[in-house]
Amino acid sequence: MDTMHETKKWFDYAGDDSDVIVSTRVCIARNLAGFPFAWKMRASDRKTVLRTVLEAAQSSRLAIAGRFSCRLLEELSKTELVSLAERGLVTPDFIARREGRALLCTEDESLSVSVNGGDHLLLAAMRPGLDLDGAYSAVDTLESVLSRALDFAFDEEFGYLTEDPADLGTGMHAELTLHLPALARAGSLPRVAAGLSKLGVRLREGLGAEPQAELYRLSNQVTLGISEQEAVFNLKSMAYQVVTQERSARSALCGTVEMQDRIFRALGVLQNARILPLPEFMSCFSQVRLGVSQQLFEGIRLDGMAALMAGAQPATLMLGAGKALSAAERDIARASLARSVRAMRKEEG
Repeated sequence: MDTMHETKKWFDYAGDDSDVIVSTRVCIARNLAGFPFAWKMRASDRKTVLRTVLEAAQSSRLAIAGRFSCRLLEELSKTELVSLAERGLVTPDFIARREGRALLCTEDESLSVSVNGGDHLLLAAMRPGLDLDGAYSAVDTLESVLSRALDFAFDEEFGYLTEDPADLGTGMHAELTLHLPALARAGSLPRVAAGLSKLGVRLREGLGAEPQAELYRLSNQVTLGISEQEAVFNLKSMAYQVVTQERSARSALCGTVEMQDRIFRALGVLQNARILPLPEFMSCFSQVRLGVSQQLFEGIRLDGMAALMAGAQPATLMLGAGKALSAAERDIARASLARSVRAMRKEEG
């Protein structure tokens, strides 16, 4: 059974600037030369591409041999598929169609390869907090290793060829997930997003997250005529600007006893509730994460909070339980999870 509790995952840790930046994701899209794009492929083409990629990833000649497990989407249950999306390993679009698709993934889920999605391969690296350089280095190394066994479609004028013309050139997409409760509540995000858009960076609501979580995605928009390193540098520069604005807004927001009361009440709910619907959990989670970042609680750290959020999602909850759960049963299991995790409890001694 696919479960997130077998080993420590990348999201069990907090990284740099994790008070605002929850995670870093860097993806590289690649297509195999000699094959049509995924949306035009026949079933036989998809099988051939899948077999070719798996042989390359498992080749003893390459440094990555033995690092990746393979999950064929056709062999996974609906619950397992949805949990993969909840944990950010794949997109909802990727699991909507199973035939000929697979996910290669390291044990800690920090490095993955989606096969036969929008592109033949989508290489992805995940890191906690702000770590664009580390994530890019990991996914670039993986691409370099695979290129020794795979012939990627490339054009001298347009660079790497991708299914979406917007990804032409580097085929790289870098994204940060940010927790922006203060800017959101101040109504400042439309203004901030408009300013960033003029600089080639996009800010939008988090993918698949409940709006109560106050999570947003910051990503690069330009891939043609710019190097991967330039794109990473630009995104990092823009991220620091958003982080500065959010921290300033938090100082004002959390300076009132009314706001502090709301935050402590949210912690009380997570530590004591017996029934927690997902919207209420996400609202309390956002409040408590804000309180932790402002050091309002003693002995509670950001480490493990991303794991708590992932574990509280419906399909991942059922995987943890090892059985199907009704909506009411999930609400009870979610409350039990929130009460039990270390991230929500003060440390002993």
